[in-house]
Amino acid sequence: MQELIIAPLVPGNGGGINNVLQKVVVAYDKENIESENGKNSQAGAENSTPYPGLSRLTPSLILCGAAAVVPAYMDKLGVSCVINVAPELPDTPLSSVMNPLYLRVNAQDRSEVDLAKHFDEVADLIEEVRLNGGVSLIHCVAGVSRSASLCLAYLIKHAGMSLREAYTHVQSIRPQVRPNSGFFQQLRRYEQQLRGSCSVEMVYFASLDKEIPDILEPQYRAMEDFYQRYRSSLRKR
Repeated sequence: MQELIIAPLVPGNGGGINNVLQKVVVAYDKENIESENGKNSQAGAENSTPYPGLSRLTPSLILCGAAAVVPAYMDKLGVSCVINVAPELPDTPLSSVMNPLYLRVNAQDRSEVDLAKHFDEVADLIEEVRLNGGVSLIHCVAGVSRSASLCLAYLIKHAGMSLREAYTHVQSIRPQVRPNSGFFQQLRRYEQQLRGSCSVEMVYFASLDKEIPDILEPQYRAMEDFYQRYRSSLRKR
């Protein structure tokens, strides 16, 4: 793999691409999501909802961030189980009409956190709800890392998907998903445990000086390109 190293925006700031990417990632995601939404506008109704921020991954599983959790929406979507993966947030506002099951998962969004200990519990609950004709809604703060990782674990265990297939499926519906590298490592081990092989490799990414999942490499390279354009636009001001 060819190494691509980008100098810091401001000489001597000590941050380099690692810090600058964090500053431009929101803008990159906005641009990328708008582009992907255009590509996916013809997706089937089973993979969409009429409510902003709610991503239907399967007919019985919805992924979102905390801001999109609205009891009236949950009623209309028939949500019968809510999983909150953000211990830093208060309890999720629940519908008094549907009176859904409610599970809190205590997991911070840090790569060293053991999220894998919750994989089976959450995956089996989502599947039980599906078998009973219900719909599960899972969220963290942004619906990008923690809750997305648990959705991937569910798809690996109960939908017969590899990790690569599961991520590709989820990302096609919710382009901003990006589990942290520690969660991806745990998902790789989970796939190995369940399927006897691993479909995602970790590769060294020089600009960040760390390993990332190979399936995320195109996104990181695109962010580097976005950063270059961002830096160029600042120089023209």
